[in-house]
Amino acid sequence: MIQKEVDFLRLSARQLLTKRLRVALTVLGIAIGVAAIIGIVALGEGIRYQAIETIRTQSDLTLIEVYPRTDQEVTQLITAARVDQFRVLPQVTAVAPVFTDSYATKRQTFLPILAVKAEEIDPVLRLRYASGVVFSPGANEVVVGADLGTLLQRNEGIRVGDTFVAMVREYDVQGMPTDREVPLTVVGVLADRDDRFDRVMLIDRETAAMIRGADQGYDTVFVRVADPDHVFPVVDRITMQGLDARGAFEQIRAVNQFLDAILIVFMLFALFALVVGGLMITTTMITSVYERTREIGITMAIGASENDVIRLVLYECLLIGILGGIVGSILGGLFTVVMNAVGRPFIIARLGPEFSSIFGSEIARLPPDMIVAGIVIAIVFSLAAGIYPAVKATRMNPVEAIRSGA
Repeated sequence: MIQKEVDFLRLSARQLLTKRLRVALTVLGIAIGVAAIIGIVALGEGIRYQAIETIRTQSDLTLIEVYPRTDQEVTQLITAARVDQFRVLPQVTAVAPVFTDSYATKRQTFLPILAVKAEEIDPVLRLRYASGVVFSPGANEVVVGADLGTLLQRNEGIRVGDTFVAMVREYDVQGMPTDREVPLTVVGVLADRDDRFDRVMLIDRETAAMIRGADQGYDTVFVRVADPDHVFPVVDRITMQGLDARGAFEQIRAVNQFLDAILIVFMLFALFALVVGGLMITTTMITSVYERTREIGITMAIGASENDVIRLVLYECLLIGILGGIVGSILGGLFTVVMNAVGRPFIIARLGPEFSSIFGSEIARLPPDMIVAGIVIAIVFSLAAGIYPAVKATRMNPVEAIRSGA
């Protein structure tokens, strides 16, 4: 059986060698389509990689913020049981449930409050202190972010170790606002983080609940994941519970969605080139069938089955597809090299040297599996293009075929 297939391949290869120029042009048509697809993917993956790497260096990708979600007037709350479920998720290293509030100073400096437990928030936010220490459990002590600390010192004269009066707004049964004074002591200032935590005030969760006079429950959970590559599986597990998950990972998702949409549009143009190549194969094989009418008639007259004739034609298409895929992959690889060698300096020259860090060392990246994919695509298109000529060859009457080809 294997020997028979080898014989068919040998016959098909011999037939292709008799019309080298026609086959070379057909192979080139397929190769251009494959090279276009590989080049587009390489350019898209290069831009995607550079964008994601920029996000990685500028954002905290392993921090997830979880919030309640309201769907069809039903709100999924964050409960202690759900927090415990987060703790045992794979790749989750730390979890800190919190509730938010807001106070103000007597001079009306707004104080965004994050009520937390010190032992939980520290491993999640990886706190670093510019000065002072962490607040004590149950004490009226606070830690302020870098920007808020600067603001309090400049506008209020409040420094580490100072006690000030915070105004806590409450509402009576008629809905009238009243401000209650609560003394708070600043015991620490966080180092600059360049994120929203630079503008918050951290306070012990039990202390904040006592100030409000009741347990406030949780309205946010901070979840720390071990590695950026495992963030999306954790996010999926969280959202399956009906909760919202937010964080810097959303930037990566947005980049992926945007580039996927762009790649699909450009891939459509590359597919047109492949379709043209496929039509060239169809035309070539139809011409070949007509040229070999007598040969095919004799082959069928001496006992060849319809499957044998189809196999002969499709093996020729297979060889054309393999050659086209290999040549196309080589051209796609050369395109990637040229883009990195010429395209990157050209873009930087146009935009200016300050943009050089955005593109890194290469503007196009060719995934190794795309080489294999290019060859597979060429083979599939070639075989699909050869189906009609192969079937047409089997429709010949052997006697008429021999006469017409005589």
